[in-house]
Amino acid sequence: MNSVQEVRLARLVDERAATTKLHDDLLAFSEASDAKVLNDSQVETLKGYRTRMDDLDGEIHELTDVVEKTNKSIEEAKRVRRVMAAADGELELGENGETAYRTFASYARDVILSKNTETCSKIAQLAGGSEVTNRAAERLLAAKRTPANTLTSDVPGLIPEQHIAQIFQVITTSRPLVNSGFRVGLNRGSISFPKITQRPVVAVQSAEKTEAGNQKMVVGMETATASTYLGGGDLSWQAINWSTPDALDLWFALAAADYALKTEQDAGEVLQTAAFLNNISSTLGASPDFATFMTAVAAGLNEVYANSGDMADTLYLAPDRAAYLLGLTSATPAVFANGSLSFVDGSGNIAGLSVVISRGLDSGVIAVGVRNKLIVAETPGAPVELRVVEPAIGGVEVGIIGAFEAVVAEDEAFALLTTAS
Repeated sequence: MNSVQEVRLARLVDERAATTKLHDDLLAFSEASDAKVLNDSQVETLKGYRTRMDDLDGEIHELTDVVEKTNKSIEEAKRVRRVMAAADGELELGENGETAYRTFASYARDVILSKNTETCSKIAQLAGGSEVTNRAAERLLAAKRTPANTLTSDVPGLIPEQHIAQIFQVITTSRPLVNSGFRVGLNRGSISFPKITQRPVVAVQSAEKTEAGNQKMVVGMETATASTYLGGGDLSWQAINWSTPDALDLWFALAAADYALKTEQDAGEVLQTAAFLNNISSTLGASPDFATFMTAVAAGLNEVYANSGDMADTLYLAPDRAAYLLGLTSATPAVFANGSLSFVDGSGNIAGLSVVISRGLDSGVIAVGVRNKLIVAETPGAPVELRVVEPAIGGVEVGIIGAFEAVVAEDEAFALLTTAS
């Protein structure tokens, strides 16, 4: 039976392990993000975990010392009792401190003297009373054989390692920026679209029979060449059929995740390039409050309207800027009072604007724009899975392929509120 010292020590050790896991999980979440930057709240949380771990380490160290000394004291007391029991000549003391009766007759006598029956009690009284009975009980206790311990290290064949058939690393195929654009199925190696380069104008006529607005309409044809994304590998028959989780499915999942990231970054680069032509980053510092942030957003909306005549409908945020915005809740939950943000699926709305949180944007980027002016062309079903069986070597050659291109139909339809950090 465990002592109260051992029970508390076990609880402290469990709490130390749980606190360490919380600490490491928060770090892992940050490392899995594109920004890999801790916000103020996360920094304070980590400090709290570390302080608690230090406190636990101190008490665990002290209590471990107490438990070890207590156990040593108990063992020493047992050893002394065995030595004293052997001192009367009835027991033998071995080299390792173990004791045993010299003769069976001595053992039988002590059993009779120690038994709590009417006949045995009469014999004990004739032999010397309670003192003789107590000595007999002590000798019996000292001579008890210590059961041999069997530990987990002694039976490794009975305790196989536990295998968790689940991948815990992040495998994500989300593309919020790509999905927000105007999607086009790509069935050629390039995509063409009309682009207005000059608009007719209307003006007030100064007098009868005089010209007013007189400007021709010019519509050009823009062409963009698609990029082909390709990844390949070769898996053995054994790796495919003997693996848990399934190695073939996992290969395609990992390759598709990388395809999603590369194409999202492609779309992000195109959007940022267009927005940079209308750069108003001087209106927003690195650490704005919510009111300053919304003032900068309003300036971006005005910039888009002044340049293109369109009303911007989307706010684009790099993950680190979205995390910062979520943290602007010291006085009131400003973000949630004016809309919503979902960091997990990269969506939300603020002041009527749709929000797109994209890992395809460079760290620090905030932009506004008209979402359907971002044109995303992609081969249907991309990324397409490719498989070729290799019977001669017992393998399967695998690959994924997809053609993708993102273009902005009108640069003036986007404005950059911050430059990349």
